Amino acid sequence: MSKVVTLNAKNILGKDFSVIDTFENVKKTNKGLLDMFKAMDDVEDKAKEEHRDPLLPEYGMVINEYILKNVAKLLNLGSEDTKKLSEMSRSDLAEFYQKVAAEFCQMQVPTMGAVTGVGEDTKQSKEELKTVDPK
Repeated sequence: MSKVVTLNAKNILGKDFSVIDTFENVKKTNKGLLDMFKAMDDVEDKAKEEHRDPLLPEYGMVINEYILKNVAKLLNLGSEDTKKLSEMSRSDLAEFYQKVAAEFCQMQVPTMGAVTGVGEDTKQSKEELKTVDPK
Protein backbone atom coordinates (compact mmCIF):
# COMPACT_ATOMS: atom_id res chain seq x y z
CA MET A 1 0.00 0.00 0.00
CA SER A 2 1.41 3.37 -0.98
CA LYS A 3 2.17 6.00 1.61
CA VAL A 4 0.86 9.52 1.05
CA VAL A 5 1.82 12.75 2.81
CA THR A 6 -0.09 15.97 2.16
CA LEU A 7 1.06 19.57 2.51
CA ASN A 8 -1.82 21.94 3.13
CA ALA A 9 -0.70 24.89 1.00
CA LYS A 10 -4.00 26.11 -0.41
CA ASN A 11 -3.72 29.50 1.33
CA ILE A 12 -0.26 30.24 -0.11
CA LEU A 13 0.06 28.18 -3.31
CA GLY A 14 -3.59 27.84 -4.25
CA LYS A 15 -3.75 24.09 -3.72
CA ASP A 16 -2.73 21.29 -1.41
CA PHE A 17 0.04 18.92 -2.47
CA SER A 18 -0.01 15.18 -1.88
CA VAL A 19 3.13 13.14 -2.51
CA ILE A 20 3.37 9.37 -2.58
CA ASP A 21 6.31 7.11 -1.90
CA THR A 22 7.42 6.69 -5.50
CA PHE A 23 11.01 5.67 -6.13
CA GLU A 24 11.66 9.20 -7.44
CA ASN A 25 10.24 10.86 -4.30
CA VAL A 26 12.21 8.50 -2.04
CA LYS A 27 15.35 9.33 -4.04
CA LYS A 28 14.70 13.09 -3.72
CA THR A 29 14.08 12.73 0.01
CA ASN A 30 17.25 10.69 0.60
CA LYS A 31 19.32 13.13 -1.48
CA GLY A 32 17.84 16.10 0.36
CA LEU A 33 18.62 14.60 3.76
CA LEU A 34 22.14 13.71 2.67
CA ASP A 35 22.70 17.28 1.45
CA MET A 36 21.38 18.61 4.77
CA PHE A 37 23.75 16.43 6.79
CA LYS A 38 26.68 17.44 4.57
CA ALA A 39 25.83 21.11 5.11
CA MET A 40 25.72 20.52 8.88
CA ASP A 41 29.15 18.88 8.64
CA ASP A 42 30.36 21.96 6.75
CA VAL A 43 29.20 24.13 9.68
CA GLU A 44 31.30 21.98 12.01
CA ASP A 45 34.31 22.01 9.68
CA LYS A 46 34.18 25.80 9.35
CA ALA A 47 33.93 26.25 13.11
CA LYS A 48 36.86 23.86 13.61
CA GLU A 49 38.96 25.87 11.14
CA GLU A 50 38.12 28.99 13.14
CA HIS A 51 39.04 27.19 16.39
CA ARG A 52 35.59 27.50 17.91
CA ASP A 53 32.48 25.47 18.57
CA PRO A 54 29.66 25.68 16.02
CA LEU A 55 26.90 28.08 16.96
CA LEU A 56 23.37 26.72 17.31
CA PRO A 57 21.90 29.34 14.94
CA GLU A 58 24.30 28.08 12.26
CA TYR A 59 22.70 24.65 12.51
CA GLY A 60 19.23 26.21 12.55
CA MET A 61 19.93 28.17 9.39
CA VAL A 62 21.11 25.03 7.59
CA ILE A 63 18.14 22.95 8.75
CA ASN A 64 15.65 25.64 7.73
CA GLU A 65 17.33 26.28 4.37
CA TYR A 66 17.32 22.60 3.46
CA ILE A 67 13.77 21.97 4.62
CA LEU A 68 12.57 24.75 2.33
CA LYS A 69 14.83 23.68 -0.56
CA ASN A 70 13.93 20.00 -0.23
CA VAL A 71 10.19 20.57 0.03
CA ALA A 72 10.33 22.74 -3.11
CA LYS A 73 12.20 19.98 -4.98
CA LEU A 74 9.84 17.30 -3.73
CA LEU A 75 6.83 19.30 -4.94
CA ASN A 76 8.54 20.23 -8.24
CA LEU A 77 7.99 23.94 -7.59
CA GLY A 78 9.33 26.71 -9.80
CA SER A 79 11.12 29.75 -8.43
CA GLU A 80 7.92 31.80 -7.98
CA ASP A 81 6.16 29.10 -5.98
CA THR A 82 9.33 28.37 -4.02
CA LYS A 83 9.42 32.03 -3.03
CA LYS A 84 5.78 31.78 -1.92
CA LEU A 85 6.62 28.59 -0.02
CA SER A 86 9.04 30.60 2.10
CA GLU A 87 6.04 32.61 3.32
CA MET A 88 4.40 29.50 4.78
CA SER A 89 4.66 28.42 8.38
CA ARG A 90 8.08 26.96 9.07
CA SER A 91 6.44 24.50 11.48
CA ASP A 92 4.03 23.27 8.80
CA LEU A 93 6.82 22.76 6.27
CA ALA A 94 9.07 21.04 8.81
CA GLU A 95 6.25 18.76 9.93
CA PHE A 96 5.48 17.85 6.32
CA TYR A 97 9.11 17.09 5.49
CA GLN A 98 9.62 15.16 8.73
CA LYS A 99 6.58 13.06 7.89
CA VAL A 100 7.86 12.42 4.35
CA ALA A 101 11.31 11.38 5.66
CA ALA A 102 9.80 9.10 8.30
CA GLU A 103 7.14 7.52 6.07
CA PHE A 104 9.16 7.18 2.86
CA CYS A 105 12.69 6.56 4.17
CA GLN A 106 12.29 5.64 7.86
CA MET A 107 14.67 8.53 8.66
CA GLN A 108 14.52 11.62 10.83
CA VAL A 109 15.05 15.20 9.76
CA PRO A 110 17.48 16.89 12.14
CA THR A 111 15.91 19.28 14.61
CA MET A 112 17.49 21.82 16.91
CA GLY A 113 16.40 19.65 19.82
CA ALA A 114 18.27 16.68 18.37
CA VAL A 115 21.37 18.80 17.80
CA THR A 116 21.34 20.19 21.34
CA GLY A 117 19.69 17.27 23.13
CA VAL A 118 17.24 19.73 24.71
CA GLY A 119 13.52 19.06 24.55
CA GLU A 120 13.86 15.79 22.70
CA ASP A 121 12.53 12.45 23.87
CA THR A 122 15.44 10.78 22.13
CA LYS A 123 19.07 11.11 23.08
CA GLN A 124 20.34 10.19 19.61
CA SER A 125 23.50 11.89 18.47
CA LYS A 126 23.86 13.35 15.00
CA GLU A 127 25.89 10.28 14.01
CA GLU A 128 23.08 7.97 15.12
CA LEU A 129 20.59 10.02 13.11
CA LYS A 130 22.76 9.52 10.00
CA THR A 131 22.91 5.76 10.44
CA VAL A 132 20.03 3.66 9.21
CA ASP A 133 19.63 0.06 10.33
CA PRO A 134 18.83 -1.92 7.17
CA LYS A 135 16.63 -4.35 9.14
